[in-house]
Amino acid sequence: MNNIAIIGAGPSGAMAAIIASENAANQITLFDKSSLLQTLLCTGGGRCNLSYAEFDNRELAKFYPRGGKFLLSVFSQFSVEDSVEFFKNLGVETYTQPDNRIFPKSNKASDIRNALLKALNKPNIKTEKTSISDVEYSNNKFHLIAQNGKAMEFDNLVISTGGRGNGHKLAKKLSHSITPLRPALCSLVIKESTFKELSGLTLKNIKADVYFGGEKQFTQSGDFLFTHFGVSGPLVYKISSYSAFFDYSELTPLNIKLNLVNKAEDEFDKILALNFLNNGKKSLLNVISEYIPKSLAKAVLNSLDEDCEKKVSEVNKATRRKIASTLCCFELNAIKTHQGGEVVTAGGVDLNELNPKTLESKIIKNLFFCGEILNIDGLTGGFNLQNCWSSGFVVGNSLKNRV
Repeated sequence: MNNIAIIGAGPSGAMAAIIASENAANQITLFDKSSLLQTLLCTGGGRCNLSYAEFDNRELAKFYPRGGKFLLSVFSQFSVEDSVEFFKNLGVETYTQPDNRIFPKSNKASDIRNALLKALNKPNIKTEKTSISDVEYSNNKFHLIAQNGKAMEFDNLVISTGGRGNGHKLAKKLSHSITPLRPALCSLVIKESTFKELSGLTLKNIKADVYFGGEKQFTQSGDFLFTHFGVSGPLVYKISSYSAFFDYSELTPLNIKLNLVNKAEDEFDKILALNFLNNGKKSLLNVISEYIPKSLAKAVLNSLDEDCEKKVSEVNKATRRKIASTLCCFELNAIKTHQGGEVVTAGGVDLNELNPKTLESKIIKNLFFCGEILNIDGLTGGFNLQNCWSSGFVVGNSLKNRV
């Protein structure tokens, strides 16, 4: 008999338990202070965006700001296609949206959770609704202390507590290094309070160039949302992920430059000049509102101290060029992430200390890690759950074949 402890009964821990339990000689105990797989219920807006339909593993890995290269070995063992097939075998049919995100056909995260709970209902899997407060390794055994003081001993240990559990503390206790933790996939607070009035406005499929320390860092595109505290939406989540380890602040902000009209400045200025010429009696606000939402046009003109009701025939060339320049390079300055808004955590267990083929520790034999506790994080769109399914499978498969 092989005793296995899995700390953390989220997606990756559950997957590891299900696969490892296929060998009846494995006796598995899942530890979690919350209900099993509770975190799944809020994913994908309650629909559970369980993966992304990219079947080329090298292309899939590009959606991970950190850990993509490491995941190539993991994905080769359990791919997106394998994930879809796995849930199909559990009785859950899926479909793919035009944006390649994969959901259960029912659009219910609870169906994914219930299917996994059913798969966990085996004689050689038991659950303990408690957290583990301490761990020690001696004489080739893992000695766990539960929150209630109960002491237990296991042959193998899997830590799958996610990005914000106490697993990092336990990993440190077992001599593992932890890459500093930062919030990712989160909203941003901006310096410009004048744009709070735009709260609720969404800009569709817009491009952003991001600068820090005076140097361009990257370009991303997507939907962009103004909020009462700053900015949010898919594009901002990407920006926050790729800039997770930039130390930006009010003194050294993260500079976000949006092209509101998707045109080069000189090209757009010519378009604007012709419009001004042909519509001299129109107000500046009405003309600019032909290119961007009216509320945003008003906010932009106010920020430039321009009279919204001025006739465009009264606007000189210098002012027109200034407006064109602003619309092609609309600047916002992020000063911090929005507290409590993070969706995933960047950083975690150092990947250099793990065997990518098994996810076993190189430091302590029979110690495994999977899921978001690793220094791996993906963009929004099902990538972080795919990491959980794949890494959980690899760990479970390693344990299944160990006895």
